[in-house]
Amino acid sequence: MVKPSKIKDQPRKIRKYMYLTTEEAVRFEETAAMSGLAESVFLRRLALAKEIRPKKARQAQNLVFELSKTMAELNRVGNNLNQLAYQANLKGYIQDVANLEAYLSELRLVVEEIGETIKRV
Repeated sequence: MVKPSKIKDQPRKIRKYMYLTTEEAVRFEETAAMSGLAESVFLRRLALAKEIRPKKARQAQNLVFELSKTMAELNRVGNNLNQLAYQANLKGYIQDVANLEAYLSELRLVVEEIGETIKRV
């Protein structure tokens, strides 16, 4: 469970109680579990009208962020390969140019696949 972040100067000392039916308690526990939050954190966020996203949504958002960073890095690598291919072509290293262009094509495919994955998430 995720521990709530609290300000050191504001310890939580006040306890509130509520009564639920068995069905309500089961639904409450299931919903809190789906959010990935402790029940007390979940309830506090509900009471204070704060956003509650399902755990999977937070994980998907983190995945998209990481994939976007990876895609940006791969694009930088692709730019470097393209510059190397250009220089090799200028200096007449035909075999090197062919190899670099092959690597660049593979890299572009990987970047496209990452882009498609991000769109699906």
